Formats: sequence, structure tokens, C-alpha cells
Amino acid sequence: MTDVALVKQPVKPDKVDRLKEWMAEVRDRSDEVVETLRDEGMKTESAFLERTDDGPHLVYYMEAEDIERVWDQFEDSDHDIDEEHKEVMREVLEDGQDVGEYELLYHVTNPDR
Repeated sequence: MTDVALVKQPVKPDKVDRLKEWMAEVRDRSDEVVETLRDEGMKTESAFLERTDDGPHLVYYMEAEDIERVWDQFEDSDHDIDEEHKEVMREVLEDGQDVGEYELLYHVTNPDR
């Protein structure tokens, strides 16, 4: 069975533009991103900016065979883009803590995708 996760982290309000710039760069470096996804065992990763009364939040959707393996691989990664990603996240996130609490109710994938 596939693991899915939704992660929500508060963004420093004055760093939203920096976050968006970085995410645009990530999109432009898709070859590197695909390489890291393969190493991590990640099937799908999407990032969203949520704007709430509590401020901006970075929200990730992730789909993998083993989410714990993804976290371990990311932490131990030697890919340049992963190191840069960690640096930018330290710069733009309030504290890096997950503030979302989500209970997976169902996950369905089209087998023809």
C-alpha cells in the first residue's frame, strides 16, 4: 500500500516571496528533482502556499511507498538541490514544525495513470 502524507508548516510572512522564488527554481530544475524523488522512493510531491488568518503556510502533499524512508533519504541526501532546499527552508519557515494534523480517510489512485 502507498503511504501518503500532508505536511503544513508556517512561513515567515516577510519570506513568502523568497519561498515562491525557490519553488520556481525547483520547477526549473526538474531533472534534479526527479533524481532525488527516485532516490527517496517518492512517487508524487506537491507544494502549496496556503494563506490563512494565522499567516502563510507551506503545505506539502507526498505519496511514496514508505514515507519514513523518504524522510531518511532526504536527511542523508548528497544532492545539491536537497542541500539548497534545506537551507531555504531554514530561512523561510518559522520553526520547521509541522502544524497540521491530518487523518487520512482514503487514498485512491487511477491504475491507468
